[in-house]
Order: sequence, then structure tokens, then C-alpha cells
Amino acid sequence: MIDTTANEKSGPIKRTLLMMLAAGVALVVAYGAGEISHLSSFWISEAGAPDFFREPINLALALAGLLVWQKQSRLPDQTPPLWGSPAIGLGWGWLVGCALPGLALLGLVILQAGAFEGRPFALAALIIPIPFILIHAMAEQVVVRGIAQRCGHVAFGPLAGIGLAALTFCALQTIQGYSSIWQITNSALFGATLGLIALGRGGIWAAIAGHAGWTWLETSWIGDAVIFQKDGGFWAGAGPDSYGSPVFTLVLILFLAMLGAGQALQSAKEKQ
Repeated sequence: MIDTTANEKSGPIKRTLLMMLAAGVALVVAYGAGEISHLSSFWISEAGAPDFFREPINLALALAGLLVWQKQSRLPDQTPPLWGSPAIGLGWGWLVGCALPGLALLGLVILQAGAFEGRPFALAALIIPIPFILIHAMAEQVVVRGIAQRCGHVAFGPLAGIGLAALTFCALQTIQGYSSIWQITNSALFGATLGLIALGRGGIWAAIAGHAGWTWLETSWIGDAVIFQKDGGFWAGAGPDSYGSPVFTLVLILFLAMLGAGQALQSAKEKQ
């Protein structure tokens, strides 16, 4: 058994080491599940079967890793972030996930660092990927939130949980290829955003939908419904979308500040 019940009664060194362990386990499980599912789907498609199995395999492996961690650790069942309300989480998370990169793209247009170009598209091309994108997002978020954020939350409180999960998500995105300075920065900030909304009523479902909404907007809507052309300047950053742009960084910082201020006001009202 792994004693992950470190709290204020434990020494800071022990709590820090347990946080590092949780982050490492989360990273290995999330990345390993993705790589194994990729190889498995390749073998399946080579055998002549349709390639619909990668994301379900990814999710199954991620949930298995989370289950093993839960059984080996001693975290209380009600350790935040909880699963939350699926209806609130999926709705709120999807809105956040689409709105933030959408605002960044509009900012790039205003700064004349990019431009939209419409193209003919089939509605099915935008709808069909959604379940697979949700499954992919779920495979990563249940591990990052269920292992890293919960352990950090128990060790040093909610901000530590958010920070640990943000760094874990950032490391995962980096080894998956998002390696420019702005992509690394935005991975950390976006991971913090998902961690913060996961502590609300939407719970982990909100983090899943937020991740999925961002992926859908940047990979399905851009490419199928519109083409986004960057000018190659400073504000455009790296990559074809907003994820490698400093404009997205500013949008994320502003959103995190608004969420933080809102929670501070709510806490103040509850204390009165």
C-alpha cells in the first residue's frame, strides 16, 4: 500500500515527495495509455479491422491505472476534485474549452496576426469527431485530476493540487509535441484553468469537457469549417492555431484572474 494520506501532520518533505510520486505516476499512466492504444489500434487496422478502437483502448487503460492507484493509495473517497454534475460539467466545460481559444483567435485577427477563411464543409465532419475527442480528453483528465490534483490537494491544499496537475498536464503536452515556449506556457495555464473549474459543481466532468472543447475547436472546426492563416509574427506564435500564441496566454491569465476573484468574493460572502 502507498500511504498518500499526507496532510498537515506530515512533514513538508514527505508531502512534497508524495506529490512528486503522484505526478510521475499520472504522467506515466496518461502517456503510456496513449502510446499503447496507438500501437494497438495500428495492429488492429493492419489486421483489416476499422480503426475506431484507439480512444476506447486509451480510456480503458487510463481508468485501469487510476483504479490501481486508488486501491494502492489511501486517499479519502471524497478528495477533491470530485466527479461533479455531468450536465453542468459537460456544458460549462465545453463552453470554456471553446471560448478561450476562440477569443484568442479573434484577438489574433484584431491584431492582424491571423485571418479566417471559410470553406465548404459537411456538418457531420464537425459532429462525428466529438465522441472520440471526449473519450480522449477523459482518458487524460481522469488521470491528471484523479491522481495528481487529488494528491496535491491533500498534501498542501487546493492551490497545490491545481498547480501540481497543471505541471503534470504541461509535461504530458510537451512530450506529445507541444514544445515551443508559448505552447509550454499555455499548457501550464490551461492545465491550471481545467484544475480550477474541476473544483466547481461540474467537477472532473468540466475538466474533461474543457479539454475536449479546446481540442475540437483547434482540430475539427479549424480545418473542416474554416482555415486560419497566421502572419508569422510575434503575436502569431508557433503552430497553426492559438495554442502556441502569446495572445492565448493573455486570455488564459485574464480568465484565471476572473475565476480567482470570483471564488475570493464567494468565500468572503460565506464567512460573513
